[in-house]
Amino acid sequence: MTKSITFVFSLFLVFFTNTLSAQPACNSTAPEIAASVLPIPVCDNTSTDALVLTTPSDLPNTEYLIVDLNRIAADGLGNAVVGIDDDGAFVPADLGLTGNLNLAVVPFAYNIQDFRTVIDGVFNNMYLGKTCCAFVEVLSEGFCAAMIAKGLTDTQNINSLADIIAIISFVDATNGTYSVPKLISKIILLENLVKAVPDECLDPMRLCYALGTTQQLYVIQETPTILNVTETGNYQITVDAYTSAGTLEYALDPNGPWQSSNVFDNAPVSGMVYVRNTVTGCMDSFPYELIDLPVELTGFKGSVEGNTNLLYWTTATETNNLGFTIMRSVDGVNFQKMGWINGAGSSQIAKDYTYRDTAPLNGKNYYQLTMQDYDGTLSFSKIIVLQRAEHTGFEVLSLSNPIANALQVAISNDDEAGSMDFFIHDIAGKKVYQGTETLHTGINNLTINVADLSSSIYIFTAVKDGHKIKGYKFLVY
Repeated sequence: MTKSITFVFSLFLVFFTNTLSAQPACNSTAPEIAASVLPIPVCDNTSTDALVLTTPSDLPNTEYLIVDLNRIAADGLGNAVVGIDDDGAFVPADLGLTGNLNLAVVPFAYNIQDFRTVIDGVFNNMYLGKTCCAFVEVLSEGFCAAMIAKGLTDTQNINSLADIIAIISFVDATNGTYSVPKLISKIILLENLVKAVPDECLDPMRLCYALGTTQQLYVIQETPTILNVTETGNYQITVDAYTSAGTLEYALDPNGPWQSSNVFDNAPVSGMVYVRNTVTGCMDSFPYELIDLPVELTGFKGSVEGNTNLLYWTTATETNNLGFTIMRSVDGVNFQKMGWINGAGSSQIAKDYTYRDTAPLNGKNYYQLTMQDYDGTLSFSKIIVLQRAEHTGFEVLSLSNPIANALQVAISNDDEAGSMDFFIHDIAGKKVYQGTETLHTGINNLTINVADLSSSIYIFTAVKDGHKIKGYKFLVY
């Protein structure tokens, strides 16, 4: 069975190829294109590139026939013509061509004025007291009535190859799709019909056309279809998508990151979902919007400010909102509680909130808000990232006394949390103060009381787990 199908398909390919080598009418020059040796892969929702004519025809009009090499035309004479394009740049899905297909695109040149002249003569010339339609009807019954019904008696409505095909379809009616050989045969039949009517109706004329002998082959690849996006939890969406073959992956940004799961937690309030085939890269998109949110966030952002990170967000509305838990993570996955900000309860006006992380991590800091209703229900904001400069080891980042009686010290600690011993010496080297502070991992902003020190210059040093910070001078005033 497989060999038989292959043999029949091969015969049609040979037949189609032989058709392309047919001699053009009127000895016109056949239009030729620069064709790729190998078929070009195209997603069915993506446009092909415009084809470039390497040999233009001497006929004034050129369009492109799109042929489905997997489909036999209803006339049984070859592969089905499934579309027409004016420059070879087309989106298969716009023509109803979806899924996995093999297409051939071939240029076809013609003179549209020839066909306009024929129609003008048939409906506007007279002979023996009769319109020329009467003589045409003897040869092709129903032709004129069909043309009148389609509005093709007015030559201003004849502007493309599709209009010409509509005309010749009345000459030799074929139900369903047609092949390139059938298209050529219909033009020849129309020309013979013209020759058969009295010369007084139509001067001797020819319908000139030329079919190119080169063709561009395309492999059309199926684009996944997103059937629906549903809200399945607080700030959680689930994507329902389909493809006939291959594996799908999902993203909220066409540039990624991509994931294998079709469930997104911490999704923004509204946006786009993207699905692509991992093999072909063909991609579909779908808009979504979350509804019935207890807190409507219109922005959650942050900025690096000195040795701290400032977070700020705005709510457009709040419904029974108890407050916000500020969460932080070093990897964007495992979050820990940083602080709490009371909510506005229920509000229909914009509210602004801020939170300052006074002990941020070196490098990337991931933040997220957890919003808690009065009944304990939790929902989540999107995740934001603040990037700080990398500091390694145990060191002082800054030291100053901007307010009287207080020394502000920022210390970077890349090691585990633990105790730090610090010392203050006067300019002569005498120790005048010492103390202990517990350091977190990351940046620590400390305030040390120096009210008992007289106005002078002092030196600050510190030790943690055998690591020593060299002396830093500061002034008490």
